[in-house]
Amino acid sequence: MLTWFHSILNLTNDTYKGGIHIKILRVEMLHSRQMNVRLRYGCGEIELSLPSYLDVVSRLRPLYRDKEYVSSIDILIRRALSNSIGVSLKELVSRSKKGEKSTVVILSDDISRPTPAWAIIPYILKELNSLGIGNNQVKIIIALGTHREMNNNELKIKLGEEILKQVEVTQHNAYDYDKLLYMGKTSSGIAIWLNKEYYEADIKIGLGNIAPHPAAGWSGGSKIVVPGVCGAETVDMVHFYSALHPIEDIFGVRDNVIRNELDEIALKSGLGMIINTVLDGRKKVIDIVAGDVVDAHRYGVEIAEDIYRPKTPIADIAIVSAYPYDIDYWQAGKGYLAAYLALRRGGAAILFAKLPEGISAIPQHSKTLLTLGNLTPNEIEVRVRRGEVDDVAAASVAMLISRVREKVELYIVTDSLNSRECEKLGLIKISPREIDDVIEKTRRKFGKNPGILIIEDSSIAPHTY
Repeated sequence: MLTWFHSILNLTNDTYKGGIHIKILRVEMLHSRQMNVRLRYGCGEIELSLPSYLDVVSRLRPLYRDKEYVSSIDILIRRALSNSIGVSLKELVSRSKKGEKSTVVILSDDISRPTPAWAIIPYILKELNSLGIGNNQVKIIIALGTHREMNNNELKIKLGEEILKQVEVTQHNAYDYDKLLYMGKTSSGIAIWLNKEYYEADIKIGLGNIAPHPAAGWSGGSKIVVPGVCGAETVDMVHFYSALHPIEDIFGVRDNVIRNELDEIALKSGLGMIINTVLDGRKKVIDIVAGDVVDAHRYGVEIAEDIYRPKTPIADIAIVSAYPYDIDYWQAGKGYLAAYLALRRGGAAILFAKLPEGISAIPQHSKTLLTLGNLTPNEIEVRVRRGEVDDVAAASVAMLISRVREKVELYIVTDSLNSRECEKLGLIKISPREIDDVIEKTRRKFGKNPGILIIEDSSIAPHTY
């Protein structure tokens, strides 16, 4: 039996750390011997005490790099620019027909991504200046994809106040087709709509961060172009194309059919080089790669695999913290995908997700996920192909989660969604005290005490042995 020491909605043990409101929650099983598990939940933690007879096969999170082996961002970016793979900033300028008179676009990801653009861009500007290109020839485009626009405070955090004073900054709008160009189709037939400002620049540089991504295999590289500065139609179809494939063929795999699409579009668009960071489990930058869109990204993924692709025995139940994707369900679903890669068919995934912005900050995404969330992948695909779905990107997310649900049962612990909303999303809402019911159900199903996997951070893509 599980006993709440503090309820989620009515806490009596609140503490403050560093000015952040930390909520500590505790759930305990009444057994003589216990093991404690702490999971990130919003700005705080939930502590579970599980019976010691359970077999915890692994506790997974991205690798923490020893501090003595981590250089400063300044050193890393200088080293990356000095050792560019395949192409350098100097070569981009020399190859440009306009040389020193070239216009430059730097693509930056948005506030939802950890890339420290504020630290990287000054070095790019300094080198461009040394090559005869002034700041008035440079423009930064926030590659939002279909994300919401960033506010002024978020721009200051992402880029830094000095950069905002020195360089023009615009934000991509995937829905304004007057500002997009049609560039034909990919080899698989996906229509390419590109940001006109970006495409017309003489020199194009893309920033990003490399981590596992369920729709592209890995973030970073050409993903700053697709979906970053593409039209909504292109974004939708790339996501839909990805959702048609088995999760294990894409998630955590660098060279896959979707990455081929992204690379094809980015190269056709004229993206000249990338500068990508790799973070460890503490979210500290441990390496930066720069250079060719494909080769530099491949090298970066090799580094990131040691951080984000831990090995684990196959498990029966995964208890998962949605951190660091717990702002809304749209992002938090990645926790189920991480669990999918390490769970036995017929098992269960229990996601702990605070979800302060609910299902999604974008109303259309929320509406589509609630409409399609409990359907099968085939049912969702049929509706999309019939033209019955306006928000194809959200349908693609629903398809991915539905693929996970075909393999394992999906549970969620959250105080932001009600049971009816969870049901529409294809989830079973439970309280922490009901975890023992899930354990008992799984024990009966497999005829043994279930192997438990603890995922402390959902940014991983585990693989089993």
